[in-house]
Amino acid sequence: MDKKKLLSFLIDARANTYAGGSGKVKPAFPGLTQLEYKEKDWSYRDVFNMGNKIFMGLETVYFKNKPVWSNCYYGDFKSMTEKEVDEILRGALIKNKDKTRLWYQVEWKKENFKYTCTPDYQKGIEEVAGLEEIYKSKEKVYFLFYAGGFIG
Repeated sequence: MDKKKLLSFLIDARANTYAGGSGKVKPAFPGLTQLEYKEKDWSYRDVFNMGNKIFMGLETVYFKNKPVWSNCYYGDFKSMTEKEVDEILRGALIKNKDKTRLWYQVEWKKENFKYTCTPDYQKGIEEVAGLEEIYKSKEKVYFLFYAGGFIG
């Protein structure tokens, strides 16, 4: 597996789905949100559930229709509105698209919001895990745990 191509595709896919506000398709099951992106032999699917401002999901990257990389996540934004989450999170994810939810430490600010992404370790695309947080006036109002890596 070409790690550079995988990483490049993953960054583009994330920017062209949730972070970019696009890619929504009919979900496989009722109640899910499903986002997809394709580029030649590569495809990406992000499927998540949301209720009571708690969400969990799974991103999967496929190469020639075979799953090769996946990442699961769980988060909570009970102290924010969905509009605030979308605005702040999408801004942070697009501005830092080559670093967020990977193995880099990220900090980004907008008005009285601060976004941080802290990896558990820095191994590379083979294995990722960490914590993403948003603070509003120094109070934590959002978090997301993520973990994933190569699967094929």
